[in-house]
Amino acid sequence: MYRETIFRMRSVSAAIPKGIDLQLHICGTTSPDRPYRSERPDSEVCCIQYLESGSEQLSVGEATFAALAGDTCLLPQGLSHTFQCDRRDLCEKHWLHLSGEFPRQLIKLYGLEGVYHFPRLDSSDLFRKLQYYAEHPQGDAAEKCVALLNELFFRLSDSLCAAEPKQLSPVEKMLRYIEQHETEPIRLEQLAEVCEKSPSQAERLFRKEMGMPIYRYILGRKLELACRLLTETGMPIREIASYLSFEDEFYFSGLFSRKIGMSPSQYRKTGGKKPEEKPSPATRRRRDDDIVLL
Repeated sequence: MYRETIFRMRSVSAAIPKGIDLQLHICGTTSPDRPYRSERPDSEVCCIQYLESGSEQLSVGEATFAALAGDTCLLPQGLSHTFQCDRRDLCEKHWLHLSGEFPRQLIKLYGLEGVYHFPRLDSSDLFRKLQYYAEHPQGDAAEKCVALLNELFFRLSDSLCAAEPKQLSPVEKMLRYIEQHETEPIRLEQLAEVCEKSPSQAERLFRKEMGMPIYRYILGRKLELACRLLTETGMPIREIASYLSFEDEFYFSGLFSRKIGMSPSQYRKTGGKKPEEKPSPATRRRRDDDIVLL
């Protein structure tokens, strides 16, 4: 059954101290009961959300990614937002809509420009407090909501180890681009452009710092996400292959089997645990002989 709890924050927003350009619109919790797709072109609000369970495919501007249970997402104002779930693994999520110069300043202050996905960042306690003050807007609720927003953005920044602004190295720029586009086809030429190096220089720098070629790192990221999708969602294997931009389901399954040591279906069935191998008759005889000799 579809459930959605919405708290309107007009009273809280009206009490925000003067000089802070911040509008708190609504917050709430959503538990859909059917697949959905929602688009918000050139969004007039900044949306922050935390997934309690399930999964959701998100697009922010040109970046796309899969948000899973335990992830926090930041969708800035002014970019197009797309939310989609076309399977039965539907998410329960807490969310907040806000706008104004204040969230823009926080994004800039904490070095969060271009970062939208924060895997395994638990912010559920902050969303519950925001919902409480939205439902009980008396007293100093507005000031506490502003403080909670500061805390939320600090956690986002802290999760990236970016509390202190720094100039990203060429390899860090490539790693950030890969993280933001890990479900898409990524070419060496794109990464070279991101870090302002030639393709050969980009490859050499990456291999020196990361100890592996770029293609192997990208493949590892995709397979890691595939493992999470197999164990934490009900997404069909063919959809996982397509979502991660593999050529087709058969190529993905063969590659997964070679690298992980079992097929995608086996991985899903066992939860990633390899079944114990039964010893062959010859091996059992050798073990029996060893026992007798002892």
